[in-house]
Amino acid sequence: MKILTKEEILPSLISDISKAKQKVQIISPWIKSEVLEKILSSIDENIKLEVIIRSSELSDFLITDEKVFQLIKEKNGTIFLNPKIHAKVVIIDSEIAYVSSANITNAGLIDEDGNIEAGTVINNKKEIKKLENYFEEIKNLSISIDDISGFILNSTNGRNGEALLLQELNEQTYLKFPNEKGFILGRILEIRKLNTSLFSSDENFIFKNLFSNKDELQKVILGKENDLWKKSAFYSLLNENNPSISIAKIELITEYNPQPEEGKSFLKTPLNPIPAGTIFSCFTNDEEIEKILKINHAGYYMDTPVKFGKLLNTDLNCYLDLEKIATMHMAVLGTTGSGKTTFVRRVLENIPETDIQVFIIDLYDEYSELDVPSKKIKKISLKDILFPLTAEDMKKLFKEEGIVIQEKTNEEKNLVAFLKQKLKPDLEFTAFNNESLEDILFESLDVLSPESHLRNEIIGFMDIIKRNYGEDALTYQKETVSFVKEGINAEKQFIIFNFKEINNINSRINIAGIIMKELFLTAKKNPDKKRIIVLEEAQNFAPEKGFGEVQASSDNISFIMSRKIATEGRKFNLGITAITQRPANISKYVLSQLNTQVIFKLINNNDLEAVSVFFESSKAYVFDLLPFFKPGVCYITGLAVPFGLISEIKLG
Repeated sequence: MKILTKEEILPSLISDISKAKQKVQIISPWIKSEVLEKILSSIDENIKLEVIIRSSELSDFLITDEKVFQLIKEKNGTIFLNPKIHAKVVIIDSEIAYVSSANITNAGLIDEDGNIEAGTVINNKKEIKKLENYFEEIKNLSISIDDISGFILNSTNGRNGEALLLQELNEQTYLKFPNEKGFILGRILEIRKLNTSLFSSDENFIFKNLFSNKDELQKVILGKENDLWKKSAFYSLLNENNPSISIAKIELITEYNPQPEEGKSFLKTPLNPIPAGTIFSCFTNDEEIEKILKINHAGYYMDTPVKFGKLLNTDLNCYLDLEKIATMHMAVLGTTGSGKTTFVRRVLENIPETDIQVFIIDLYDEYSELDVPSKKIKKISLKDILFPLTAEDMKKLFKEEGIVIQEKTNEEKNLVAFLKQKLKPDLEFTAFNNESLEDILFESLDVLSPESHLRNEIIGFMDIIKRNYGEDALTYQKETVSFVKEGINAEKQFIIFNFKEINNINSRINIAGIIMKELFLTAKKNPDKKRIIVLEEAQNFAPEKGFGEVQASSDNISFIMSRKIATEGRKFNLGITAITQRPANISKYVLSQLNTQVIFKLINNNDLEAVSVFFESSKAYVFDLLPFFKPGVCYITGLAVPFGLISEIKLG
């Protein structure tokens, strides 16, 4: 260690810094540009330069002049602000360090009639390491000037505030407000541009709209009759100096603690307003915010994060917690062409290696080209058949072709009793395990008297069905039961039931219903294995009463099983992902149980009303945007994400 007088500090410092090869770290509360220029004159631009200066009040920057910032930036250096520093330290290449009483100013290092200063030069590696660690501690308590995006003007509660922006930013930009344990995550909801030339200098220009120069106002506006001249003159006045500021409405989303106590959440709700004057910054490190985006709503890291798209207007990846979907269900809602099915495909295609099975009720063959290894997929294509599960189903089919069974005659009663014996809403007990519908109908003729008019009507019914649907419609029930069982018992990760060829709505409902019923029973027997049912056009299988042609009744097995899985499935690790273009038509009860909601463009008033329950008052601005979402843009909220966010998925 060497002791230096004031006169010795600057020459020695210039000499040692000129030899720097890797980095120079400086702490000096105040800096003058003419002195800093001498110190940095020979430093290479490839040297890592970090400078910490004092920022406790405006007078600090009446000493540290504007050119200081220019000089540091010319050397590709980074400037940090700290309101409390008084130390003066310079560290060069981790090999030599200066600790002194002198600021990098004329009074501190040059003027003979300036301050009386002294310092030391340290060469001991162990002591220099302690100084480097101390420098990092101070830096972590400081803020990089590059990171300052603005400051809070006012905050009336822990949920929102108003801020002055110091750089050009877009709406939906994510911000961080530092606090003792980490930071509060915020988001820009709205930006207003204000022209300062239109406001009085002696009034609060943010809230008062008084012109600064009343004489100019009178010249332009008052006493002039020619509207064209008036417009032109006023436009010129606006452009004369055109100084403007940006005021942002800020949403405070969550408080993030990167090192919580053991067992505690990383996130918690901000409960107190942010003090006026608090500075904030944007996220310059994508990894930092993506780390937060991998936390679920409970505030813990996702067990199985699944990437599906990007935060709107950014290149930041968004994730869903697959475990929360598998156990707590998900709704995907939006108009035709808005991106619902593509979103689900993106999720499925990005599922990592896991033992979670996905069973897809694919109505329109939209998942057959799922971009996952073929060894993971089992595809089951169902033929266009009739699939009644009860005698009531069969009576409806008869009625559609003009045969009305009222069970008033013995013949009708005998027929219905026979059908009840054969048709059961259960995959194991239905006669379709061993017989086709055609077999059953031919057998039903034996319970009718030879002279019964029903005999001819049933024979005629079969001819009509074959003509309308094809031969398979009456003969392929046994194979369908076999295929369904095969799919339910498959070991593949993705099992796709393709319903595209099935035209009869009740048959779709019944086959989907027995698939859901079997999966529910299987899950009860083996709850350790997680399963997800993807239900396309869910309004057909879990309808709201009074909407559409599908009835919400005890006769609808899909409706019964959708409700049952939505309510009880989580106990057995069975989840349901319901996709619909008509949220108003899906059972409100089922919808309320789907604890993650993905909402794309909606324009119908009934549908908008159906999803309004997912938008608390602070998210009303997002709700108002739904009719204007472009395809691929969606709002996601619920248990599988850390907080409500607007995302964009890749279409096509």
